Amino acid sequence: MKTLLACLLSLATILTMGCVNTPISTESILQPFSPGDIFVGATVLDNPDDDHAGRGRIVHFDKDLNQKGVLWTENTTHLITGLSFAPDGTLWAFDPWKRTTIKIASSGQPVTPPVFDERPYSKAHFIDNKILLTEQLVGTNQPTGLTTRFRPLPGEAEKIGDGDLYFYNNEGKLLQTLNPETHGGMSGGMGVTHSVLSNDQQAIFYVSETGPRLMAYDLVNNKQLPDLKTYPENTGNMFFDLNTKPDGTLIVSMGNRLESFNAAGMALETYPLDGFGWSVVATSHDDKHIFVANWFSGEIIKYDTETKAIKARTTLGKKSIAGLAEYWPGE
Repeated sequence: MKTLLACLLSLATILTMGCVNTPISTESILQPFSPGDIFVGATVLDNPDDDHAGRGRIVHFDKDLNQKGVLWTENTTHLITGLSFAPDGTLWAFDPWKRTTIKIASSGQPVTPPVFDERPYSKAHFIDNKILLTEQLVGTNQPTGLTTRFRPLPGEAEKIGDGDLYFYNNEGKLLQTLNPETHGGMSGGMGVTHSVLSNDQQAIFYVSETGPRLMAYDLVNNKQLPDLKTYPENTGNMFFDLNTKPDGTLIVSMGNRLESFNAAGMALETYPLDGFGWSVVATSHDDKHIFVANWFSGEIIKYDTETKAIKARTTLGKKSIAGLAEYWPGE
């Protein structure tokens, strides 16, 4: 596995060619959200002792990846993950290291989120006036080959997370805890890192980043469902972020390509990408485009699913993009 990972990492060196760097703004200026706008969590990594730490930043683009604004987040210390939109149009995101919740109104102004239990949440989903939070970490394993470290849970000596699902009300009161299976990923400590709801909101599809399982959980009956897709261990097939098209088709980033599946796990189509590191994805409500970000190069592309051509591209900081979402009112 170490040899495989070294080979994959070397592929990332080709990804920075042909990209236009997006300049770093020095002040927070977010415009009111418009349909089709793209938001990217891209922390400026400036801590020599922690390769995932720095000044938190959410960058605001239009639908063609022209920058419109930037928000420098408060009370965050590391990567900004799991960008998603609530039915009221507010943008949500998390810093799992600091255990901070970020909430931004569609006017572009930050607002105070509910206070949840102190855990490393990775994303928020919204179901029947309840908030479903996913937990990024599980067990006691810290990241391997990195200098970043996660704090143990309150009252624990080493455990960094339980990898569970948590239903809260809008005031932050815990209503229910669900215990899905997780894989752990290459480090063994990855829980529910990336997730998306089924179209009927009765199930959640999710992965443990860098693991070979595309998993599913029945939220109504509180039970694990069969994996939608499982690859053999140590074959180089690993899952990263996922999202759905308007018809419910799953789009999953696989590092060097995108794969599409229906809700039953049937493979539909492959979208090839150059190099390795394509790990964050957002589908467009126009049903024609997918936005994908590369962890190693910091490149973001607008990908045309009909022609399989890149329609727009820009670049933020290397190894900084951990969240990506498209704004669409009333989603």
